Parts: sequence; C-alpha cells; structure tokens
Amino acid sequence: MQEKLIAGLTSSYGSLLGQQYLKWLRMPPSYLRVMQSIDFRGGMYAAQQIKANQQIMLISTEKCFTSVEFVGCDTRKQQELQTIASQIAHKICGEKVEQQYLVTGLLKIIMQIFVHQKDQSLTHSPFANMIQPPNTPLLWPQTVIDLISSRNLANLIEGTLLQCQSMYNELQLSKVYGLSALDFLKLFQAVRSQLICFNPQKPKYFDMQSVQIVSPLVYQFDHSFDPNCYLDGCYLSHENMSFVDFTAKKLIEPGDKLTINYGNLSNHDLLMRHGIIVDDNPFNEMPIDLDFTSAINFTEQLFEQKQKWLRQSEITNIERQILFTNKINVQLLQYLRIYFLTEQEFSINPNLEFNSFLSKISEENEMLVKQFMIKHIKNALSTYKQISKPIGKELQDLYKIQKDEMTILQNNLTFFSK
Repeated sequence: MQEKLIAGLTSSYGSLLGQQYLKWLRMPPSYLRVMQSIDFRGGMYAAQQIKANQQIMLISTEKCFTSVEFVGCDTRKQQELQTIASQIAHKICGEKVEQQYLVTGLLKIIMQIFVHQKDQSLTHSPFANMIQPPNTPLLWPQTVIDLISSRNLANLIEGTLLQCQSMYNELQLSKVYGLSALDFLKLFQAVRSQLICFNPQKPKYFDMQSVQIVSPLVYQFDHSFDPNCYLDGCYLSHENMSFVDFTAKKLIEPGDKLTINYGNLSNHDLLMRHGIIVDDNPFNEMPIDLDFTSAINFTEQLFEQKQKWLRQSEITNIERQILFTNKINVQLLQYLRIYFLTEQEFSINPNLEFNSFLSKISEENEMLVKQFMIKHIKNALSTYKQISKPIGKELQDLYKIQKDEMTILQNNLTFFSK
C-alpha cells in the first residue's frame, strides 16, 4: 500500500523530482508509515473502509519543515536563522504576540527551504526543490490583475505584497543574500499555502503551544469544512522521533476522498493562501465602505448620549463594515439605528438603552437606515466589471470571487429593501 501511495505522489512532481522524492521517502529509518490502503489520483482516496479514530498515516517531522526543529542544519546555522526570524517578526508585528509567533515560524521555514535549496549536501534538498507556489492572485499575470473590480481582493493583494516586501527588505538588512524579491515572494506563497498549524497532544517540547508544519504529504489532503481526517502530533520516546499523525475523524468508505480543514476561511482568504475556491462557502464575507458625510446633521443630535451607547459596541471602524452571505450584520444595524436617532424620537422614548436598538425604534428611523444602506450597496454593485466567458483558471477564480461578492451585496440589498 505504501509503494502505491508513494508512486502516485511522485507522479505529480515530474519524473526526475519524483525519483528523488521516492528515494528520499524510502530513506531509513521509517519516515513514512501508512496504516491504511490509500489510492492517489489527484488527491488521496480510501481504498478500503477506515473506521473513526483509526490512524491513517504517520510522517516523521524529519521529512517536514517545521517551526520547531531545524533538520539538517548545524547548530550555528540554526541559531542564526532563529535570531533573524525573531528580530524581523518583532519589528514587523510589534507587541502582537500571536502575529509574532506566526511570522517567526513562517520566516524560519522560508529560510530553511532557501538554505536547503542552495546547499545540495543537506538532507532536505529534494523536498526543498518540490515546494512550489500554487496559482494565487499574488502570481496572476497583469492582464488578469487589471480586470479586478473587487476592492477587497485588490486590498488583500496590495497588503500581502507590502508585507512580503517589508520582510524581504529586513532579510536584506540581516545580510540574507542570494534571494531575489521574486524568489522570496514565491517562497512566501508556497510556504503560506502549505503551512498547517496544530496543537500536538503528545508534543516533544511541552512548552510549545502549536507547531507549524510544511510537508508535501500534508498538502495532498484536500480541504473541506467537514473533513473526515484530522492532524495531530506525537513524539515516540522509545524511537526518539516526532511524527505528524493523520487520523480518521469519522467512518470513511472506500472511494471517499481524504480531507482536512485548512481553516474556516472565506473564499477571499482560501484563494489568496491556497489558490482554491469553495462553492457555497458559508464563511464568505466582504467589507463595504460607508460614507456618513451626507448625514452629518445626525452626528450632532444627541452626540453625548450616542457616544455613551456606542462605547458599549464592539465596532471600532464604522466606515468599514462587514457584510455576510446568509446573515445580517446585527452590530451594523444596531449602530445605524443609534446614528439616525433624532432628538424628537428620544424625547418620546427617553428610556432607550443600548440593547433597545437591536429592534426597530420607529418607522422613520428604520426608513433612514434602509435608504442609507440601499444607496451604498447599489454604489458598490455598480463598480463591478463584467467578465464574459472566463477562460483559464485565473479568470474563472476572479469571476467566482466577484460573483460571491455580488451575491453578498444582492442578499443584503434584498434584506434592506424589505
């Protein structure tokens, strides 16, 4: 079963790299352990019934790039990469600890791959050469970029490119030479797309809260919001080896595709990170910009009282709000009811509290909210460019993203029109 799995996997990397990969995985000790019968044909499929909680596969972290261990590097190189990654993450993320941790791990893996690509004597070199970026908007041709009318997607691309440029500049200042800006962008995209984070139940280092893993085997499991497999980690002390553990989450029948959850992400984020889009994605959302200049006269009415209510709200930037596909942004609706409240309405009902605005205050107030949102949603809908007969994956993905956004806008327009 293991031979069949490996042979299938190597076909996706081409003959030369496939042979290297096959040789690399066969190296002793047992780096890859397949406990269930699996077929590979553009993904991983169960060739037999797999019961819930059965182990499917173990892959040694010696055959992964991780944010914890530097395999194949000497101590001096490990310390050097660790220090550079930590300093850059601190400079870019400031005191945001969680972001610091993620960026540090990302940079550590990127630099490991770069070092291993340049030094063929290191044990990871075949794997390093196989890390390829997926087709995401960061690498789309300019002809497709010019067709983007989704402001959200354009902002995501611009923000990610700026982040990449900032990291690259810091690497140059740290004298990590030999890596071009384009090479770094491709490595960044490749690592980010394959980066899996999980909390091992039996970690080697008990003070580590989570581990970041990049492995070509991990990425063969397709994404699903309702996956039939999950990842764990374990350290077998009697073998002195750490493993990524793939286990069945529920009963898997023969022919079922093996899936894991890459994250409960919108199609915007799935496309940016992994180059994939999910039909009828329940996590789809989009920001919309709101302009209050035409309603400035409502700002002055009951200003102090409105500020007191709004301090109880979790909204931080009212001019940029999130719209959802299958539900209404209740906080936004509550804020707008407060904003358009008049002195006359308050004099009639002086006992209004913050939670009172979860319901309709008056017909007049509701009409102002309705007109305000209808105007902004229609303005947003009018900005989209028509993509006729999308040919090629980039145009098809762009068409789907814009269709998702227009569906969100249309659903919200229907709600406010009622």
